Amino acid sequence: MRLWFADLALGVRLALGGGRTSWVRLALTGAGIGLGVAVLLAASSVTTVLTERAERQSAAGPVVDENASRGQASGDVLHMTFWNTDYRGVAITGNFVRGTGPGAPVPPGVSRVPGDGEIFVSPALAELLAGPDGELLRARFPQQVVGTIAQGGLIAPHDLKFYAGDASVGHDGENAIIGFGGEVTDRELEPVLILLIMVGSVALLFPVLVFVGITTRLAGAERDRRLAALRLVGAGSQRVRRIAAGEALLGAFVGLAVGAALFSTARQFVEEIQLLGISVFVDDLTPWPPLAVLIAVLVPVMAVLTSVIAMRRTVVEPLGVVRRTKPVRRVLWWRVVPIALGVAALLTQAGAFGGEVVQGSDVLVIGGVILLLLGIPVLLPWVVERAVGRLRGGAPSWQLAIRRLQLESGTAARVVGGVAVVLAGGIALQSVLASTQTRIVDRPTPEADKGRIVVSLQDSPPDATDRTADLLARSAGVQRALPMRTVTFQTGPNEFHMATVGSCEALRTQAALPGCRDGDTFYVDPGSSRGSDRPKLEPGQEVSVLLYSDSGEQEGPKWTVPAFTEVARPDDTSMYRYGLLVTPAAARDLPVDPDNASVLVQVDPDRPDIAEHVRNALAPMTWRAYTSYFGEVDVTERVKEFESIRQALLAGSLVTLLLAGASLLVLALEQVRERRRPLAVLAASGVPRGALSRSLLWQNAVPLLLALVVAVGVGGGLAVLLLRIISAPIVLDWAGIGLLSGASALLVVIVTLLSLPSLRRATGALGLRSE
Repeated sequence: MRLWFADLALGVRLALGGGRTSWVRLALTGAGIGLGVAVLLAASSVTTVLTERAERQSAAGPVVDENASRGQASGDVLHMTFWNTDYRGVAITGNFVRGTGPGAPVPPGVSRVPGDGEIFVSPALAELLAGPDGELLRARFPQQVVGTIAQGGLIAPHDLKFYAGDASVGHDGENAIIGFGGEVTDRELEPVLILLIMVGSVALLFPVLVFVGITTRLAGAERDRRLAALRLVGAGSQRVRRIAAGEALLGAFVGLAVGAALFSTARQFVEEIQLLGISVFVDDLTPWPPLAVLIAVLVPVMAVLTSVIAMRRTVVEPLGVVRRTKPVRRVLWWRVVPIALGVAALLTQAGAFGGEVVQGSDVLVIGGVILLLLGIPVLLPWVVERAVGRLRGGAPSWQLAIRRLQLESGTAARVVGGVAVVLAGGIALQSVLASTQTRIVDRPTPEADKGRIVVSLQDSPPDATDRTADLLARSAGVQRALPMRTVTFQTGPNEFHMATVGSCEALRTQAALPGCRDGDTFYVDPGSSRGSDRPKLEPGQEVSVLLYSDSGEQEGPKWTVPAFTEVARPDDTSMYRYGLLVTPAAARDLPVDPDNASVLVQVDPDRPDIAEHVRNALAPMTWRAYTSYFGEVDVTERVKEFESIRQALLAGSLVTLLLAGASLLVLALEQVRERRRPLAVLAASGVPRGALSRSLLWQNAVPLLLALVVAVGVGGGLAVLLLRIISAPIVLDWAGIGLLSGASALLVVIVTLLSLPSLRRATGALGLRSE
């Protein structure tokens, strides 16, 4: 054991004992590994973020008094009604509350129940209301701000949320709250979304591990020559490996320290960052302890394994390494094994995620994706070596670059190998997203009608609809305000129909009517358009009107369907209603629930912020009025889940791409530093610096082009296999492939430009100095 520690300590001394050069190499290694560790620590915090968000969301869930719903109140309760509004495309949600006494439960995040005319707002909403951008919004919140909602009552730092006190809040049993908090419910996602999450996690995190492994190979040729010299003077092969492990461990531990410092520093600013609509609290961004321990163990192990595997030629042929001879040609057979195993694993899961329930193995899918992506950095050195070995001739800068690649192409392949992994994972993700988007979204988003706004009223007196219409008609930019009412009735078991009551002017906005006067009734058949086989309504048919009360839905009085004229369905079915269209004279004896009243508002779509002005006109109605603007198309919960996952994947791709650029820069700087002597000799011999700069660009561009070919092939193949797993049509996102390829090429160009100052210093006279 003492010999082991002595050899490890010798490796550390060799890594530190080379003077300024060794320290620069160690700093670059620590920076490269540190960037990867910081990203891994951020990824390991996702579990904590999701858990904390779910617990806060559960803590804010109201607990309804079951006795109050039966008319038997049990002490002080909090009556609460939910309300939401939009402001320039951003949703604002909250609750209007009224406590019945001092014992009423207090919502989480606030110090007390707000009184009538008081409001607690989230910090983000308070900032919006106080700033110049919230000038139009302030009319909707005339209450006195008495405090802000603490973190315990919010899901994310940028939540726009409020609790407002209102003495007019109803006191039915369904909104009598006796407390807050409940069980954390797990959301069940569709198999397609589960597959997207798994593939996205692997495609975003596995490149980070590749970058960490590549960074441990910094100054590999110099280290190999140093260890080969030890091997020539009598050190055994096992001892040389232990010395190499000591050097790798030092760089890994420095990288862990740098990564922890970077993560801790960046964590303090996380609340100020909103990336594609995603934001988190500082306290939430805490690595899950088991994953943090795994990272602390995995990084040194990867460093040691990478170092030991890379020095196999040093142990077997130390003399060849010392003499800097051309390396032995790489073999192909074992480099295609990971790709073959990955394809075999994914083929066994064909169709397993295509139904409503997952029928496959998560382990096989994740393992197959990892093996395919692993095959890229493994295969790329062989591809680069074979391709550049056949290139001849060209300009001096081209010949310098190609000759350098022919002598040692492994470093160049490693430099672009990590980018190729990012590119292949991005191609697979974008193709799966493009193919599944039409499957997740129920139907294409209808063309927005920016001239229509619907105002829905709840718990309002019978004359509230007309008063609201008059209020809106006097607002600037409103062309017409047409009151309407909706009635639901039942014709048989599980057979429900709807009737819309309104003036002829209002009904003409719902269907193309041949002619209309008060007393007429029309019918728009919903059957074939909705895939329903329920029977059509018939004139003279007796139906049961459904009414709603504190105890829920109840069967109300009978009503006889009047004679009607059947009209054709409108082409744009997203903005119109089906069923009966009844004028007021034909609906005199038809009872209407107050919660089913609405006002159709036709506005001037060219007027700026017209929807905000309409919402401000409804401010006196507070929680009784909801607005639905067809210019702001609503989406279903499934679409929202899909969009949130896509946003998270895009945010992760951005972070991974930035990491790729940073790692490339570190590797390029080390490559220039390692070749400073030959570069200085070339410059002293009369080679222009411009030619050397162009040779550096070609030296990075040629492996990149080959990496793009390999990445597109592997990424496209991975996309096809994944689409077979979810039984989706084979669609390759060529636009996304082109965009990602162009971004990768631009990344290499930027890295080359940033490395030019280092090249200028290396080609100076001091570069000829020898110690």
